[in-house]
Amino acid sequence: MSNKTYDELVQEVRALTESIANFPEKRLQVRQAFYEKYGYCVQDGHSYGRSEIAFLKWEIKRGVLNPLDDKEQPGSVWWRNTNLNFIFMSELAGAMKENNVTNPDAPMPVLNWLNFINNPTPETWYIAHNSTILDGFKRYEGCVALENNIEKKFLNITLYRLMFAQAMVEEVTIFPELAEFIADPRGIGVKLLTSLPDFYPPHYPLTEGDLKIILGKEGGWQDDMVFILDNIILLNLGKLYNAASKWNESPFLMDYVKTKEFLGVKRYRPIYGKRDGMPDQCSNIIGV
Repeated sequence: MSNKTYDELVQEVRALTESIANFPEKRLQVRQAFYEKYGYCVQDGHSYGRSEIAFLKWEIKRGVLNPLDDKEQPGSVWWRNTNLNFIFMSELAGAMKENNVTNPDAPMPVLNWLNFINNPTPETWYIAHNSTILDGFKRYEGCVALENNIEKKFLNITLYRLMFAQAMVEEVTIFPELAEFIADPRGIGVKLLTSLPDFYPPHYPLTEGDLKIILGKEGGWQDDMVFILDNIILLNLGKLYNAASKWNESPFLMDYVKTKEFLGVKRYRPIYGKRDGMPDQCSNIIGV
C-alpha cells in the first residue's frame, strides 16, 4: 500500500507535465497509457479515450502543441496550456486512484475524473472531460489575445460543438440516434469529424481563407453538415450553455455567450476571448 500523500502526487504529476510539455508525441503517449488503464473497453483498449485521442492527434498534426520556439511551426500558448492543464488534472486523478489517496479539496475536474474512473459511463466521461476543458478555457482566456481573429472564432466554435456533443449524451436532443453515433466517446463519430477538414482544419494558424470553410459556406456536403450543425447549436446556444454550466459545475460558461432580443426573438453570439472584462494577462500556471 502506498504511503504517498496528495501533495507528493501533485509534485509527481507536475514533474510529468513539465517533462512532456515540449514533446507532443509524449503527451499523446501519456493519454494513451491513461486509457489503457481506465478505458474499460472490450475491443481495442482505448474505448473511452477514442474521441480524446482522435482530437489530440489532430492537435499534433496541426502543430499547436509544438514548442513555442519551433523553427518550422511554433505552437500556440493557448492550445499548449489548455492541453497540458487537461493532462495534469486527469493524470492527478489517476495517480490518486492508484495510490488510494483521497482529498475532497482537490480541484473539481480532478474529482470528476475520479468519478469517471470509479463509475465509467458516457455521462461521467463528458463531465470529467468537459469540466477540465472549461477549467482551461477560464484559466487561459487571457492567452487568446495572442491568437488572430479567425482562431478566436474557431475557439468558440470548438467550445460550443463540444458542449453540444455532451448535450446529446445527456439526452436533451431531438436526434438520439445521431447523438449516439457522434457524441459517445467510445464511438467513431468524433474520429470521423476530426478527419473532416471542414470541421477541424489541420493547419495553424487559421487564415481569412479558412473562414468560409469553418463556417460551412463553400457548398460541398461537408460544408452542409457544418452549416446545419452550427446553426442548430447557435439557435439554442443560451439554453445549451446554461445546461452545460450546470452539468460541469462551471457557471462562468454563461459569460461566453451574449444574448440580444428583438421583437421577442433571442439571438445568441459566442464571445469567448472577445468579451468585456476578460483577463488581460496570459497565465502559464498548470494544474494546482
